[in-house]
Amino acid sequence: MLQHFIDQISMGLALGQPLEPNQEGAYILSLDSDLQIEIRENEEGNVSLYSVLVPLLEEGLEELYLRLMSANLLGRETGGAVLGIDKEKKQVILKTFFPDEVTYREFYEGLEDFANYAESWREETTEKK
Repeated sequence: MLQHFIDQISMGLALGQPLEPNQEGAYILSLDSDLQIEIRENEEGNVSLYSVLVPLLEEGLEELYLRLMSANLLGRETGGAVLGIDKEKKQVILKTFFPDEVTYREFYEGLEDFANYAESWREETTEKK
């Protein structure tokens, strides 16, 4: 399923050549202004989107944590995606999942929404630094 979606995205966005999976099996979609979205499929057939927003800085952590938690409440400011902290890599991330029965249209619209939220949150978290 994911390969079919990737082929359609590659053609629809006129990427020049199809996206190829990296060594871990993820596809990296690079968009404007250095925004990268990792797209992968798990064993159950669920597709996930993942994007690193900004590096995590030591200053202002409490304010950032409160802001991220508030935004995650019922997915109201994330479009249903989840903001989080990758403590190991010290990054603020955004992640979402699609069920295995998602259509291409639902996937594409979800990807578009995810990219918009990722860009918006990247701008907001960069301003807070």
